[in-house]
Amino acid sequence: MSGPFQQFPLGGGTTADLYLLRYDQDGGLRSPLAEREIKDRLAGVGDVFLFSHGWNNIFAQALDRYRDFVGGFIAQRQQFAIAVPPDYRPLLIGVIWPSTSFLMPWEAGPRIAADPEPDGAEARQVEEMLGLVTGSLGAEVDPEFVELVDGRSVIDSDAALRAAEIVLGALRAEPDPDDGSSPPTAKEFLTVWAALDGGGAAAAPADPDDFGVARGASPGLLVAGGGGFDPRNLLRAATVWKMKARAGGVGSNGVGPLVAHILRESGVRLHLVGHSFGAKVLLSALASAAPSRPARSMLLLQAAVNRWCFAADVAGTGRPGGYHSVPDLVDRPLLTTFSAFDDPLTKVFHLAMRGSQLGEPGVAAIGDPELYGALGGFGPAGVEGISARRLAAVPGRERYDLGGASRVIAVDGGVEIDGKPAIAGHGEVSNPATWWAMHALVRPD
Repeated sequence: MSGPFQQFPLGGGTTADLYLLRYDQDGGLRSPLAEREIKDRLAGVGDVFLFSHGWNNIFAQALDRYRDFVGGFIAQRQQFAIAVPPDYRPLLIGVIWPSTSFLMPWEAGPRIAADPEPDGAEARQVEEMLGLVTGSLGAEVDPEFVELVDGRSVIDSDAALRAAEIVLGALRAEPDPDDGSSPPTAKEFLTVWAALDGGGAAAAPADPDDFGVARGASPGLLVAGGGGFDPRNLLRAATVWKMKARAGGVGSNGVGPLVAHILRESGVRLHLVGHSFGAKVLLSALASAAPSRPARSMLLLQAAVNRWCFAADVAGTGRPGGYHSVPDLVDRPLLTTFSAFDDPLTKVFHLAMRGSQLGEPGVAAIGDPELYGALGGFGPAGVEGISARRLAAVPGRERYDLGGASRVIAVDGGVEIDGKPAIAGHGEVSNPATWWAMHALVRPD
């Protein structure tokens, strides 16, 4: 669509225009007229805010998230009379990319061999996940996989091993781009699967020395009270893999060229704001853009990327994190939130993203998020000397110090402000604490 989708009043008769850019699953631009108008307007604006949503592709809901954040940000500036640059003429861009139309898997916790919810919400989600996963399978294995898992709430270990082999081969065959770790073998993934199912391990299909109870887990909790696997948790893990990869592709192939153009062809201050997998979209965009000058700021809200992504040396492996260069591509310190109240990112992400434990120095037991934990769940790792941790600042009363040597500031959203957590869940990212963090990055002082 061409033209701004909405205008937000800023006071004094001025407005901020919001444009929406839609991308397909490979990063192909589907809004060329809107992008052309954005580029034509760059000479007349001072600040560009580029937003990317996370686990949500329903247009109306993505738009609501942008409206909520922008509206709250503007109201808070007026509430506290926050200073803006003298040439503050903002233009807003919201990315619309196809992630999924339901909640992030495990948003409400794993379903352990349970019947679908009475309203059919879970059944619809499982059907969508099945479609997403099988869309990446070759014709030679698709029928076999569907017969193994379709409509089932429990399968035996031999069937689970074969299903895992098929999905890993299609969606998790390459090293993880965030931390460089090798993918798990099918047997290793069965240990993860058992943990996702409820903390225990099911009967091994082969050598018990290769597959046993997850260390630190509760061996008494087994799927459906017996030795089987819930295929819905395989679909959930596979959907996470697919969406994580898609976010990277949308960022590199789609949003990256726009970021490169903005930073090469204009002098505007570019502010990047990403939530969940939307953080990966914007990290990939900036990393791939090879900009001629840095973006002004980056705010990552409950980022669903590996916590070692900024490290020069991931857990002593000698590998750099996939986004280790990004903090140097941003003028102001990169702010990234994390919260103990984000259940998907503190309880499940590290299980779904666990790689192979073979040949990995210092890899912790399954269930330990040290290597595979999410940035939005536990904060960054491997950035000692260039990072700082800070409790979420109280709006109107506390300030973030952006003048030090830290290139990454991890904002703890688990702290209470006015009697409730600053960030109370994975999707609770449009609130006074996050608006205040954004103001810290935008204000001229």
